Amino acid sequence: MILSGEHIEYSKSQLKRMFLRVLYEIEYGRLSGHSSGIDSIVPTWMNKYWNIKMTLEDIKKTNEAIQELKISGLIVKDPTQIDDVFQVLTNKGKEIVEKQKDPDIHGLQLEQVIKNPTLLEKCLDSFKDDRYEDAIFSAYKLVEEEVRNKAGLGPSDVGEVLMTKALHHSTGKVIIPSCMVPHEQEGVYNLFKGAIALFKNPSSHRTVNYDDRLAVIQIIAFAELLLRIIETAQLRP
Repeated sequence: MILSGEHIEYSKSQLKRMFLRVLYEIEYGRLSGHSSGIDSIVPTWMNKYWNIKMTLEDIKKTNEAIQELKISGLIVKDPTQIDDVFQVLTNKGKEIVEKQKDPDIHGLQLEQVIKNPTLLEKCLDSFKDDRYEDAIFSAYKLVEEEVRNKAGLGPSDVGEVLMTKALHHSTGKVIIPSCMVPHEQEGVYNLFKGAIALFKNPSSHRTVNYDDRLAVIQIIAFAELLLRIIETAQLRP
């Protein structure tokens, strides 16, 4: 849940869906009778419908998104109005709104959980666009890159082979100093190898349909934990 006074930065893709939903509700739903003028929808009706308070940056980004919606043929000038500010959904736009999933803007947000700035940069846009598979793949690609860098290995070392060369409990190039006994280093090795096998490798070979938003946040948070662990790694003596 978003805390009072806390603002979440919305992606342009989110704002597009938010705008389209409000325009749909004005034409066909519970906002019927409200003005369909862009200057009324942004920010007044969007704030009311979504229970938010848009910032100047949100408004600017939404106006950019509206221009893209026009180019995409999802909205057009209302033919019953003189002023270009009044817009209506095209048939294509109406169909998309009725099929698409509304963005979850009041639930737990990725940026409330992930504090690693590099990881957040890699994943946030994809996550906000509901491209969950891309977000997870990017997170675990970063894990691979950090392991490779710590172990001094080359770009051809990838996946489970990389984890074996880098972290194997008896032959790996790096160790985790907090591991006091070999079994703990073995646990680290299995943790990284299993994570790559489960969360990165499948997307290299097939489409993985992640549809549980909270689970996706948890999977990316696990990648952040792995990054914290590998940050402490030292070359094996």
